[in-house]
Amino acid sequence: MTNRLNILIAGGFDPDDPNALVASVDDIVAFGKALGHQVIEQGHNLLTGCQTDLDRVVAEGAAAHPNITDANEKDELRIMSYVLQGKIQSHNIGTIMDSGRKDWDIGGLDASPPEVIQNAHAIVLLGGFYGTFRAANWARLTRVPLLPFFSFGGAAREVYEVETRRFDQAYGDTIPRIEYDQVLKSKSTNWSDLAKDTIQLAEKLATTRSVLVCMSFTEDPKYKDLLAAIKTVCSEFGYEAERIDESNLSKRIVPQILKQVRRAAFVIADVTEEKPNVYYELGFSDGAGKEVVLVAEKDTSLPFNVADIPVIYWPSFEDFKQDLRKRLEEIASFHGRA
Repeated sequence: MTNRLNILIAGGFDPDDPNALVASVDDIVAFGKALGHQVIEQGHNLLTGCQTDLDRVVAEGAAAHPNITDANEKDELRIMSYVLQGKIQSHNIGTIMDSGRKDWDIGGLDASPPEVIQNAHAIVLLGGFYGTFRAANWARLTRVPLLPFFSFGGAAREVYEVETRRFDQAYGDTIPRIEYDQVLKSKSTNWSDLAKDTIQLAEKLATTRSVLVCMSFTEDPKYKDLLAAIKTVCSEFGYEAERIDESNLSKRIVPQILKQVRRAAFVIADVTEEKPNVYYELGFSDGAGKEVVLVAEKDTSLPFNVADIPVIYWPSFEDFKQDLRKRLEEIASFHGRA
């Protein structure tokens, strides 16, 4: 299965000033712990800035999950935090590392983002103050998807307002706007369910809906039927399958092909025929860490370098679609689209 996501949960609350946020401190603490728990529950890694009470609360929620046998176990790296130079860490849970930075300011000599931003696949913002704006700005610069909660107030509410103005540009090809609002503006106090929905939303935002199909360009009708079957099943899980345009094969290394591979949620490759372009795209996809689903016509003799990889066979397209659904259900579940 695809590598785990690194999910940064940032923001903060002032336990001495419960009026600073719209939500009560108790609600934010309860939800923060539920978020940490769900990051681990859904198979991902937690990142924190190790600076605020929220960082501590979220890490405690993650560490309490039964899958974390030892919150300080170094080889798991399920809970990771970076401490800014000269700052006192807010918790000692999981793997704690020194940051190469003294602050999160964007200006100055070093224009590189903080390590937690560099390593994050998605960022959840909860409450927070002025420093939360810095995290949001770094996320935008590095194109890491943001999930700022409106409902809990604080700086995250203002970040949400900005994100909605840029929604079509930033997230429009990934999810509908209503899905974004249903989570980030939710009034639910079922913290466990809301946290589960939040992590699933992070999975969707971190993964595009695009699926790349690599196959022969022959005009044989059976390949048209195959492509139609693939598109039908992909659409059932909210994915959009597209085949590489034949015009892109004008030279061996084509930037457009590599771009399509990089932006794909996963790749489906038909290896019925030993086409150089298919194997080139297959190899690049595997090297890029993409999940690859192999399909082939029944009784195809596969070369040794793919013979040990599970293959979904056709031409019984009804059976093929059923088998493909089972495979895509696993992938979609990881992406929050099941």
